Formats: sequence, C-alpha cells, structure tokens
Amino acid sequence: IEAATRAQAEAADPTQSAWVEANAGSGKTKVLIDRVARLLLRRPDGRPGAKPDSILCITYTKAAANEMLSRLYGRLGDWAVADDETLRKTLAQLEDRSPGSYKDEDFQEARRLFARALETPGGLRIETIHAFCARILRRFPLEAGVSPGFVAIEEDEANALWRAVLSDQLEQAATAQPEAMSILADATGGLGIAAALEALKFQRQTLATFKRIASTDTDRYDRIRSASGAGDQTPDEILHSAMIDALPEAELRRAASDLARLDKPGKADTKLLSALTAMLETPDPQVRYARYMDAIAGSKWDFPSGSNPYTAKAGESVADLFSRNLKSDLPEGLEITRMKSVQAALKAATLAERSIALMQIGLPMVDAYATAKRLRGALDFDDLIVRTRALLTQSSAAAWVLYKLDGGLTHLLLDEAQDTSPAQWALINALVEEFQSGLGRDRAAEPRTQFVVGDSKQSIYSFQGADQQEFEAERQAFLMREEVVATAENRKVNLPEMAMSFRSTPHVLRFVDEVRARVPLADAATEPLPPADADLRPHAPRRANQAGRVELWPLEQPTGQEGEDSAWSTPTDHIPADAPRRRLARNIAKEIKSILDRGETVWREQIDRSWVQSPARADDFLILVRSRNDLFDALIDSLKQEGVPVAGADRLRLLDNLGVQDCLNLIRFALQPGDDLTLAEILRGPFCGLVDDDVDLFPLAYDRPPGVTLWARLAQSTDPHFQLAKTFCQELLAHADQSAFEFLTHALTKRDATGLSGWDKLIQRLGEPVRDPVQALISGALSHDMSEAKSLQAYLAKVESQDTVLKRELGDADGAVRVMTVHGAKGLQAPIVILPDTTGATKPVSDALFFTPDGTPLFSPSTRTDAAITSELRDAANAAAERESRRLLYVALTRASDRLIIAGAGIGNRSLGYAKSSWYRWCLIAMRALCGEDASDELPDERLGFGADRMTAQRLVEEAPPRSKPPAWLAQPATLPEPPLRLAAPSRLTEDRAAVLQPFGPERTEALRRGRLIHGLLQTLPDIASADREAAAQRFLDRASDITPADIDEMVAVTMSTLAHPDFAEIFAPGGRSEAAIVGTLPKGQLVNGRVDRLIIRPDQVLIVDYKTDRPAPRSADLVDTAYWVQMAAYRAVFQSLYPDRAVRCALLYTDGPRLIELSGAEMSESLNRVESRV
Repeated sequence: IEAATRAQAEAADPTQSAWVEANAGSGKTKVLIDRVARLLLRRPDGRPGAKPDSILCITYTKAAANEMLSRLYGRLGDWAVADDETLRKTLAQLEDRSPGSYKDEDFQEARRLFARALETPGGLRIETIHAFCARILRRFPLEAGVSPGFVAIEEDEANALWRAVLSDQLEQAATAQPEAMSILADATGGLGIAAALEALKFQRQTLATFKRIASTDTDRYDRIRSASGAGDQTPDEILHSAMIDALPEAELRRAASDLARLDKPGKADTKLLSALTAMLETPDPQVRYARYMDAIAGSKWDFPSGSNPYTAKAGESVADLFSRNLKSDLPEGLEITRMKSVQAALKAATLAERSIALMQIGLPMVDAYATAKRLRGALDFDDLIVRTRALLTQSSAAAWVLYKLDGGLTHLLLDEAQDTSPAQWALINALVEEFQSGLGRDRAAEPRTQFVVGDSKQSIYSFQGADQQEFEAERQAFLMREEVVATAENRKVNLPEMAMSFRSTPHVLRFVDEVRARVPLADAATEPLPPADADLRPHAPRRANQAGRVELWPLEQPTGQEGEDSAWSTPTDHIPADAPRRRLARNIAKEIKSILDRGETVWREQIDRSWVQSPARADDFLILVRSRNDLFDALIDSLKQEGVPVAGADRLRLLDNLGVQDCLNLIRFALQPGDDLTLAEILRGPFCGLVDDDVDLFPLAYDRPPGVTLWARLAQSTDPHFQLAKTFCQELLAHADQSAFEFLTHALTKRDATGLSGWDKLIQRLGEPVRDPVQALISGALSHDMSEAKSLQAYLAKVESQDTVLKRELGDADGAVRVMTVHGAKGLQAPIVILPDTTGATKPVSDALFFTPDGTPLFSPSTRTDAAITSELRDAANAAAERESRRLLYVALTRASDRLIIAGAGIGNRSLGYAKSSWYRWCLIAMRALCGEDASDELPDERLGFGADRMTAQRLVEEAPPRSKPPAWLAQPATLPEPPLRLAAPSRLTEDRAAVLQPFGPERTEALRRGRLIHGLLQTLPDIASADREAAAQRFLDRASDITPADIDEMVAVTMSTLAHPDFAEIFAPGGRSEAAIVGTLPKGQLVNGRVDRLIIRPDQVLIVDYKTDRPAPRSADLVDTAYWVQMAAYRAVFQSLYPDRAVRCALLYTDGPRLIELSGAEMSESLNRVESRV
C-alpha cells in the first residue's frame, strides 16, 4: 500500500514531468485529477497555483473527458464548502504535507478554485485531441488555411460525403481511365473496386506524404515498380515470353509422350499429362499458364515440397523437368525452377500494374473528397489532426502560433498515451518543445511540465492509428529530455510505476498474471514461453482480503446434428438452434438468471470506503465479445428469453433496427398511401397491432377490384375492428406536409382512443432498447430540418442513403446486463465479466493496401497474388495483429473486479474445438496451472474453478425496495390549458372578403399594386408642403418598376384630388398620424393587431379613417362590404376602451370619386357581435 501511495504521489507531483506506466485498474484517472488539482492549488512556497486555462489535459474519448471534468469539479466544489479542519486533512493527504503547515490563505485559495474554474473562458481544458485541434484551428484559421467558420463533421456525415464522391469519381473514371478500371475490376472481381478505394480514405495522409515525396506521376509509378520488384515487362509480356517464346515445347512433348506410354499412371501422372496436352493445344498464354500451374504447382500454385509425385517409370524426361525431390541425386526439375521464377516476376509485375491503376483512380478521388469538404467548409476528424499538426510544425506562421500558445500553456497531461497515433504525437511534441524552450522564462519560478500516462499492454487501437513502436520511441525521447533537466536539478527522472490494482480481487489478478506468464504479450510466438524482455511484473491487489473467483467452462462442441431442425431452406447466415454458439448463449443467460435468483453476492464499496457483500444485480454483469457477430446477437436474444434485463447492442446500424424501420414506414406511407406493402407492414407493426393475417389483413386485402389500394379499402371500412388503425393512418396523411421532426414527434406522442402513444406501442412490442435508435432517428430529423429543406422525402432519402451507426454509451448499465465488444468496454469494469468468444484464432489481416517503409503504396487484394514484398508486409501485419489480440485479451480479463468466467463454442474444423493461438487455450493452460495440474491444453470435462466458492447473499446491504407503479394519471392525456388570446388583424376577423376582382389573375395583381402605391402616397404626402406634393408624388412613383407613365399620371391625379378636396381638410390637417399601429383587446377577449391609415385625436373625439382604392366606390354606407364594417368596428372598439370619455368616429375614404363614407357606431357594434363568436 505504501509503495502504491508513493507511486501515485510521485505521479501527481506538479513540479516535475512524469511518464507513468499504469496497470489496468491502478487508479490513473484519480492520479490525473490529483495532479490537476495540485497544479491549481497554492504552492507550498506561497506562490499562486497555475491558471486554469494554462493546463491542457488530453483524453482519448469524450466520455473520459466528461468523467474527469465531473470528478474534478466535484472535488473543487467540495473544497468550496468544506470547513477548515476537513480541508486541512484533505489537502494534507493530497499534497503529502504536514497538516500544520497550512495557513488561512491556503484554505481561502482552495475555496476560490471552484469559482476560478467556472469563470475560466471555455472552462477547464480537459478534452479530446480532436476537440483541442478544433479549438486551435478556430483560433488561427487564416494561419491554418481553413475557413474561419468551418464545421467539424461527424463520422457518418464524412462517410456519406465520401460515398457521394466515390460514386461520381467512378463514373468519371469509367470514361477517363478505362484501362485502370479494367485492371482493378480484374483484381477485385468488379464489385470490390469501391472497397479497394475505401482503403484510401483511411490512408489519405500517408498518400499525401507519398505525393509530396514523388511529385509527378512518372516518379510515383517508378517508385511503385521499384518497390514491387518489377522489371520493364508488363504481365502480358511476361506471360507471352514464358509460355510462348521460352517454353521448352519439344521437351514438354517428349515428357507427355512418356507419360502417355505408362501402363498404370498415377493421379499426378494423369493430371500432368492432361495439363500438358491441353496447354500445348491452346495458343493463349494466360490459359496455358493457368493449366500448367494447376498441374505442376498445385491448386494453390504454391509448389508444395516433398517427394516426387510422378511414377519413376515415366522416365528422365519427366523427372528432369518436374521433379520436386530435394535429394542430391535428383535436383529440382528445370521447369519447376523456371516457373517459380516466372511466377515471381509475374506477381511483381501484376502488383505494380494494380498499384499504379489504384493510384490513377484513387489519388484524384482523394483530391475530389478534399475539394468537396472545402466547398462545404467542413473538416473531418483526420483533417483536424493533420491541419493542426501542419499549423504547428510546417506552416510559415508556426513559430508565431506556438509563441501565442506558449503564453497560455504551461502544463500538458496526456491520458491513454499508448493509443496516441504518430500524427497526434507530432503535434503534441510541437507544443511540448515550445513551452519547454521557455523563451527566456525563469523555469524555477514558472515550472512547465509534461505528464504522460499509459500502458503498452493495453494498446488495442491500431485500426485508429495507434502504434506501439511509436509509443516506445516517444518514451525514450521523453527520457532523453528529462535526463538533462533531472541532472541539472540533481534528481532522478520521474518514472512512477503504478502496479497496484484497486479494481480486482486477488484471485482475478492471480489469474491475469498467470495468463500473462503463459502468453507473451510482446511476442508473436505461438508457444507459451515468455520472451526475456516481457513485462511480467505481477499485479498487486489493493483488495487483498476479498475473495473472488475465476471459472473456465468446457466448450460447447458441435453435435453433428446442427442445421437439421427445419426442412425449410434458411438464410446462409442463419444459426441453427442447436449450434454451439446458440447453446452457449442460452447457457450463459441461464447462468446469469440462476445467479440472480440464488442471490449470489458481489462486493460493493460503501461511502466510507468499506466493502460489503450484497446480491448481484443485472447491471453487475458485463459480457465481452471480440466482434459484433452472430454470438453477440444470440446472447442478447437468449437474455431476453430468460427475462433478464439487457441493455442491447452498444453499436447499432440505424437501418437494422425494427423500430426505426417501423417509423420510416410511417413516412413512406404518408408520401405514398398507395404502397400496399408499406401499409401492410404498418398494420402488422406495433403502431396498429393487426398481427393475425387471417383475421386482420385478409378481410382488407381479399377480393379488391383492380386499382383499389389497401388504403382505399381501409379508409372505406366501417368495421370497428379497424377504426384505430384507420384513424392512425388518417392522422399520418393529415401531417404529411410537416417537417420530418414534427411528423415523427406527432406520430410517437399522439395518444389514441385507448390512451396509448406511439412510444408506448413501440416499447410494448420491441422493448426498452428501441428507445435509443428511434430517438436518434428523431434527433437526426431535427438536425436535418435545421440545415436542409423541411421535407419528409428528403429526410427519408438521406436516412436510406447513409449507413448511420448509433453509438451507445453503456458505462451506466441502468439495471441491465451489458453485452459489448472488448474495444467498446475499454475503461469500463463490472463485478462479473463473462468472455464467451474465445476459441477462434486471430483473423489474418484483410488489408489490400500496404505501404513500404519509405511510404510507397502497394495494392495486393489476396495472398495468392502477393509478391515477395507484399507477402513480407502481410506477414508483419499478421504478426502485429496477433500481438494486439493478446493485448486485447489482457484488457478483457482486467475488466472484472470480482469474478471472471471464460467460456467458448467449439470450432467444428478443429480437433480440440479451439485454435492453437486462441484465448481459450491460453486461459486453459493458466487455469490448469493454478489448479495444481499440469499446464496442458487438454479440454476439461467439467468446469474448472479458481478462488472462493460461490456464496449466497448475506443481506449485509438491504435490497432496494421494488419500484412503485406510476400513478394512473401519468398515462392520461394532460388537460389542455385555456388557449391563449389569438392575435389577428382587424381586416381578417371575418371570413367574408370583398370580392371585387377574381382572387387570381393580372387584374387583381394590378389592383393590389395600385392600392399599395396610393396608400404610400397618402401616408407620406400630408406631411409635405402643398406646393411640393405633386413633385414628391412623381419621384415616389418613378422608383416603382413596371409602371407606365399613364398609370403614374392617373395615380398622382387621384392622390392630389383626394388631398385637395375641401371635405377632407380635417383628415389631412396637421396633427394627424399616418399608419398608426394599434394592439388591443376586443370585448370578448380577442387580441387584434393592425395599422390605422389615418388617425386624428382631438380633445373631444377620435377620428379613424381607412383608405380604400376599390373601383367603383360604393355610393352609401349600406353598400360597403361586410369585411370593412368588421374591420372598422374592431378599430372603434379598441380606441373606445382607450378613450372611454370621447366619441370615436370611423370613416372610409374612397379615392374613387373621391368619396368619404362615415359608418354608424350602432351598426359597427352589431357587425362585430355577429363575427366575434366565429373568431
């Protein structure tokens, strides 16, 4: 314990840089938080701590960053409210200082840290490398050469953009590069061209480096030929030379003749004779080569070694040419030697030809993808890294940018360093080198530190660029830098080793150590012998007095009866019910249910840090697989069948989810009601629940006349059995013009006559796991509606074209068993971990694109076509994959805190049921050793166990009381509040409209324009001197477009005659207001909002005038349109409430005439009363 505490204290020392090797479960997150907290605290010599924005902590995932932020803010918040004594003990323990050395100002400084952190712009800088890069690029966009308002696109969006570019570029390449397309089609089988080009997307930066080194096509192609080992000949030329020009035809015919004379030829003799005869009869070099190689090199063309397969009586002609006997008196046949050389040359030339073809099509595609992103102002995750790296290391402004950053960065912390890619290391090193240079600052007064924590045993993300060799190289570089500093300060380099596990019980750790001793994590050898330099330091258990258990189950072996459970043909990927994986999944589900039912216990840490045992819950189980395969699905299905809560898949293709498909069907039906299949799926689905074909669907679908759709039949039906479904579908069609978000939200929240919402029906049918994918579909709809056209069709097309994968964080299981991949579970833990996917060998790499050490790309899609160089590169990749598989096993084993269960399904083509390099074999050998047996790999007949026996719950912790049922009112529709007052324009208070002209047509358009222009003149001219009004009117109308001089003259004349009329002098007299805005409430609560054309307020009265340009004007008030009466009545009511002691008069001023018609107050009140009830 003391050693572990000392190691943590050394790692958290804020005055020194440190490189920490931390075993799984050793508390590295706590150390990171301790170090940041100590950096922020007041220093022992009285100097203030580091500024919050001068600390940068880079984590591997957003979840890790959020967890660290939450825990750090929680700690600072506790300090802010702690009393002196509590704070004294806490700080003394954290800083390893005497409690008596703290002063009041130390406590005050600690309490202020929470506020300082909150007030720091952007908060504490604990973020992923991508978030950091995005922040830097937004700060220096011009220097980085990116758009200042760039958008960081997510993986799904980047993939969709790539696919769009891929489709467009392939179409262009078919015309521009037909020969290259033909070569790739031949290499990949046609359908694999897109997959071959997909590999380029993940190697864009390596290709960019290759393009910089080889700046012309000629240079690039020469490098590829040189790396391939190809000469000047093409594959066709090599074949023609080997099979036509240099073919020893006379010797081959003599050998064929000797073989034909044999009385009792062997199989090899017959095969060779047939091949020679057929080959010599065809002039085609390619056909000759294929038949010849089948005969002399075997079906795999690998020239198997061994004794001579040909009958000795065939004579020397056959032996001289085709002998494979390696005895000194009978050397290898001349043709065998020649064809091996031909094969090597042909493979090299073919490799070069295919690699060049891939570059001819692929490099323009990568450029097109970059252009597409630039046009959208978008950067993907790789761009963020590369652009920032270039900004800090290559740009002309790099020194200035680093100087600006250096002014605010003094401490850099890097989490999960073993998963950092070379490109990420490059930009991190640029930051470190700059702030460690100091720019003349006093390092003693302002120490600058780098903190790196990682574990090479847990490096499992090579597919994301992690490189274990780079990790070790960076460690050595850190040592060299720190040795200089440490020597100057007369101290050792700070390299703490955190070996103690605070997570797992001793039995689990003992098993992990035994496996590591048997499985060398740093060596690719298949035998259980560790290399001399392997990291075999044992784990030290913090929970030394707590019992745990490890179990290894016998394999579920094939019975030979699989697949005979049905006479019907099944899909090729169907797993028979009695398949080993199905039986294993069922057994695991039953075991979990049995543990829960028996009340077996797990250890739980209490608030006071004591440990007690309590009954296991469903969320105490974590099942880890290597990939999301059929076993993954079978486990989830089996748990559901046993009634065990399960959290579902941690990764889910959106379109694979049944709930998502049900929701998309709603959109399809709304867009095309005549689609019978879609409607049938909706009717049988969870929203309508008509699941009985005979009772429900047959009556609707049967005996329909031609042209009558299923929806037409349903819409006409009066059968009460179909009314809920009919009403639901009618609701869908009624909302078909809404946005995708509004449409889906309505469909899922609207309750039917039974009180159930769409969400209720989905969850009842498909279970709670359906919520996340459907919610993701709705969130996607909201994002789509905010950025693109609000169209159901557009969103449906977008969803169907994108291969969206929903990533669910299962860190908090929320009462359910978690089934995850080992990669997805990195950083998680559980009391009981089960490993069922253990019997397979590490899959050979399927890479087709390789890079030589100098960065030259080579394309070889299969091992059969590998040249010497790609065979070597593939072997190296397979060896690296094997090493990573063993590190993955370590990560899987160390997720368990209390119990570990290893199981597996037998592989039918293996004599023992497992591969020699499988996880199961290594765990079996370790288990037998721990059980005191010989460390053999012989299959067990029963379960092997190591550790404590199973224990039933001692009820030391009371079980949680059962959840109370939700109240009945929760499922009832909420009572709608009184609707708010509706705001309306006075002119629209009645549905009646003045119908002087047709609603559409040129006459109406012309009349409306004329009315607006005259209104504009009457609004502005009264405030202009009489002598200047006509000129002002001309200028006003001259600015209008598409108006004739005659129209201008007519409107000026009408306006001037209206303004000059003596009967209207009161209206246009000084003091009146034009376009006066009003908002008010009518007697029955209706809100009105409008504008009065002319308002005259006098001490004794209010005059409201509205201009009308209708032609012809009515001759009296009784001929005025009803809509005008209501409009003016509304104005009158509002002003009457404002001026109750004044008379309110209303009049209509028609410019045709002109004529003024004053309206009766009593008749206006009557008009308003008639329409208010309809508003």
